[in-house]
Amino acid sequence: TKAVLINSPNNPSGAVYGEDFIHQLGELLRKKEAQYGVPIFLISDEAYRKIIYDGRNYPFVWPHHQQSIVATSHSKDLALPGERIGYIAVHPSCSQREELVDGFIHCNRILGYVNAPALMQHVVSHLQSVTVPVTEYQRKRDFLYNHLNEMGYSVMKPQGAFYMFPKSPLEDDVAFVRELQQWLVLTVPGRGFGSPGYFRVSYCVDDKTLEGALAGFRKAAQKFNLC
Repeated sequence: TKAVLINSPNNPSGAVYGEDFIHQLGELLRKKEAQYGVPIFLISDEAYRKIIYDGRNYPFVWPHHQQSIVATSHSKDLALPGERIGYIAVHPSCSQREELVDGFIHCNRILGYVNAPALMQHVVSHLQSVTVPVTEYQRKRDFLYNHLNEMGYSVMKPQGAFYMFPKSPLEDDVAFVRELQQWLVLTVPGRGFGSPGYFRVSYCVDDKTLEGALAGFRKAAQKFNLC
């Protein structure tokens, strides 16, 4: 194992890892580093760090593992889909810090056509305390979660991000997603995330779209005897 990648808040489930989990993960990685004599990197994908609900927070990984890398994107917390504005940060005490930074710079140059223009790269440092109104996403989450629950769908209440990951009434999640398409509801099969039998719903849309999707969800629930 060269690295462990975690995504919190998680896409597609909306789960947020707590302090105890990150601490235990750091302990496990250090134990395995000692066992195998090689560094094991912890890569924390934090694109949704600022979109967390109900007073929760996602702890910083650096205090828990020295060989850690943090990656984030402001396209999520500023609601700028498609914009490549973010950063990668390497733990200052990481054993291969210089090699990693050189590699990231090289990749950045190679993929220059997807990078933010120079002006926006200067703006990034001023965006760290800025985010979309999280209360709006939380309101949309509660609206959709309550309605899906009432219809009989099995779904965990997201703790962050702006996705919901209900269990598919059909074993074949692709087939169920196609069923929803018949009622003009667009979702994503869970197998695309390595979790067949589930489907992902995004609720970062306007209220009219969410409200309009309820009829399709209800028809599917009735067809497959959820309610």
